[in-house]
Amino acid sequence: MSRRQHICDVPGCTHTRQRWQRLCLVCYGELPREVRNNLIRAHAEKRMADWRSWKRKAGEIIAARRAARAPSTRWTPQNAFDLHARMLGERTD
Repeated sequence: MSRRQHICDVPGCTHTRQRWQRLCLVCYGELPREVRNNLIRAHAEKRMADWRSWKRKAGEIIAARRAARAPSTRWTPQNAFDLHARMLGERTD
């Protein structure tokens, strides 16, 4: 008998969850209480249109938080060195 993998309800999340859960532990901890509880309650009450809208909102929140934590590629070490030298008034010719 094969065991089925249950994926988190949040769009874009690939973490697994227990069968009786709707969210993985990562998303459960990151989502605001209102979104988390409404998503779970809407599915339990079989309000699928509301469940889909809460899923969409949860996906937007998680995507925004992950984008905020993503490393910035704006600065290279050389750019940082040049800016630091400029702040100190050093010439870098």
